[in-house]
Amino acid sequence: MRTAYLALLSGAALAAPLAAPLAQDAPGPITKFTADFGYVQTSGNTDVKTMNAGERLSWASGRWTVSQGFALVYGQQADSVTTNNLRASLRTDYKIDRVFALFIGAAFDRDKFAGIEKRFEEIIGVQAIVRATARDTIRLEGGGSMTQQIPVNGLQQNFPSARGAASWRRVFSAASYFQQNLEVIPNLQTPEDWRVNTESSLVAPLSALIGVKVSYVIRYDNLPEPGFATTDRLFTTGVQLTF
Repeated sequence: MRTAYLALLSGAALAAPLAAPLAQDAPGPITKFTADFGYVQTSGNTDVKTMNAGERLSWASGRWTVSQGFALVYGQQADSVTTNNLRASLRTDYKIDRVFALFIGAAFDRDKFAGIEKRFEEIIGVQAIVRATARDTIRLEGGGSMTQQIPVNGLQQNFPSARGAASWRRVFSAASYFQQNLEVIPNLQTPEDWRVNTESSLVAPLSALIGVKVSYVIRYDNLPEPGFATTDRLFTTGVQLTF
């Protein structure tokens, strides 16, 4: 993967002269931060605590965009933890022109209740903006990744994967939108081992900086760890702050 990263950056450098008009039109650096938070607690006949938290930070300047994300879902019933899912990512994009961009990144996730103690992924690929209007933006991605995965049984697994992704954002107003994300990750060493992640989210504004976010996530693993189910579903609601 290190060689692939160097090749990707070299390709970006070679492509820069071909896309000079984009650099002339590009605005100055732009930084954006969003944070999500939701919490539920019951007491009395039931003692349940559930929280979800997430944030996304992005910085864009000229052809370059750097983005970082974090998401946590945690649940506890009495003294027992019932849900503990964590995901984090870091990614750098380089625009070739108004349609295509190259990207590299890394991701980490942990979900013991799905049989995964920890999973690291290093990704590389190409993104294409196939539709960009005032209301709709559709992006497609293709590439690959290297995965280092440690299940709860402690037996480490290392393997290459392909990766395809798509996203659609429909804007209703300046602060209100619907977004649909889809990600498919097949293991190139084991054909029956492939994963699909989807997220449907809707944001409605309460003010210029505060909104209500509703999200529904599906994570499917066609070859889960022994004793675990193939599908996890997460429905979360909460408040989103945008700066």
